[in-house]
Amino acid sequence: MYVILPIMKAVLRILFYAKEWKWIIAFSTFTLILTQALQLTWPIITRNFIDFAVSDAEFWSSTFVILSVLLVCTFIGRAIFSSLHEYYSHDVGERISHKMRLITYNHIQTFTPRWFQKTSTGQTVARLITDTTRIETFISHTIPDFISSIVMFVGATIFLFYINTTLALLLMAPVPIIFVVSFIARRIRRYWRIAKEIEGELAGSFTDNIQGMKEIQVFNRQGYETKRIGEESIKLKNAWMKGVFWRAFVNPVVFLMESLGRIITVIVGVILLANNTISVADLTAVLMYMYLAYEPIARFARLFEDLQQSITSSERIFKILDTPTEIQDTENARDVGALKGNIKFDDVVFKYTNEDAHKNILDQINFDVKANTMVALVGPTGAGKTTVTSILARFYDIQDGAVTIDNIDIRDMTIESLRNNISIVLQDVYLFNGPIGENIGYGKEGATREEIIAAAKSAELHDFVVGLPHGYDTIVGERGTRLSGGQKQRVALARAILRDSPILILDEATSAVDNETERKIQAAIARISGSRTMVVIAHRLSTIKNADQILYIEDGKVKERGTYDELIKANKCFAKLAKATF
Repeated sequence: MYVILPIMKAVLRILFYAKEWKWIIAFSTFTLILTQALQLTWPIITRNFIDFAVSDAEFWSSTFVILSVLLVCTFIGRAIFSSLHEYYSHDVGERISHKMRLITYNHIQTFTPRWFQKTSTGQTVARLITDTTRIETFISHTIPDFISSIVMFVGATIFLFYINTTLALLLMAPVPIIFVVSFIARRIRRYWRIAKEIEGELAGSFTDNIQGMKEIQVFNRQGYETKRIGEESIKLKNAWMKGVFWRAFVNPVVFLMESLGRIITVIVGVILLANNTISVADLTAVLMYMYLAYEPIARFARLFEDLQQSITSSERIFKILDTPTEIQDTENARDVGALKGNIKFDDVVFKYTNEDAHKNILDQINFDVKANTMVALVGPTGAGKTTVTSILARFYDIQDGAVTIDNIDIRDMTIESLRNNISIVLQDVYLFNGPIGENIGYGKEGATREEIIAAAKSAELHDFVVGLPHGYDTIVGERGTRLSGGQKQRVALARAILRDSPILILDEATSAVDNETERKIQAAIARISGSRTMVVIAHRLSTIKNADQILYIEDGKVKERGTYDELIKANKCFAKLAKATF
């Protein structure tokens, strides 16, 4: 039961996602059972052949012809049904695997940044590819093999009892091994689960190291990283070998029990034949059914091992699917369509759940931003500036207060319609490994080349792009590695401009660029200023001199607010920051 219950739970839950293909599954199962049923008939036909041969009947009688036709039809039918099962079991297995992969990925897309901060990229990719592929094997191989083994064992046993009860009882001798395997399989499953977790961590380490190869090389840390990866690889090997150890114990025991059963059956069968207690035809059939009965018993150890690996993979996938989405549409959330962009933070209190419960990242923040104006958020690192923009896009929900756009609480909007009104240019720009034109066009589904070029011109990027060997079809490389930081920033800005949303968030968009690139980005910002609400986070104060409102945030509070000139005249925190900057 310790093994069967998890198997049944995993199968039933996977089949829940396969309801639309229930007839394919039923047909595949039907052809599987027919295949095994036909295989069970040929020993009994052979038995009748032998009985016919030792009788005085005419050799070319109708009985001989019928038995011959039955034997041929048995093998032809088995080949046909086996082929049908092979195709449709793989077909439904691939369908389920594909659906599970998309469902899992789609669910991951609903997670907040908090989940991605806690979860290794390698672990996630392993679950989306390796574990979902394992489900296909589970459906198309492991479960059919398990069913066919049970059908074959039960069917062969029934025929054996029908032919000779004594020899059938001898067949039961190795059955206790199944219970031994069931007990051992629990231990194997535990090690497979540990191995899968380590495998995901190792994949994450490889991913991190490949992405950070430049840092590894420049600091000459190749030896250190090789040693670290080697230690993780040893942990993986040890975890797998613990499972293999128990498997290596089970398989010889199964083989030994199977061999003893065969030997005892043959010896007793010969004794019965010598005493004329059993006929040659019956003994031949018994030996043939003995083979059909012992073959699935021998496979059970391997099947249990495969089942444990499949269950482990399915559990890893279901662990993701069972993870609740932290930010969800409320019951009365509505599609708000296009907004104007009037933003208001009203006594907003926020703290991260994994932080000190007494520490508020934002503590009763209040401010208003009129539509089509620019507000700049400045202050020391960790003051809560990026948190403000993350809350505005509902990557996190606040604990107290309210955030509204056009006097509508953002929690009363559907997440999709809220984010349709927001574009973000982050400090760490992510570009996809494709043409630069496609990366700009990512901001608007179905964007034309003319729209992409217009957005590039607005972002002061067009002249650079047309100077590339392939223009807008130039490949930018993985994460945009073929472009400089400033070029990537302008691609991201062009992408946001193309989207033409009423609210634009710029999070340190000029923090890591040279003066010339900063000038171009400032020109691009000035070009679109007044056409949308802009929330700008900047350490370079030259970027926000023309902001309609500047908020100086420190320790989760708005300490100062006003225009650039007003805050300089006040000669407080912002003025000190400006003096230090310039």
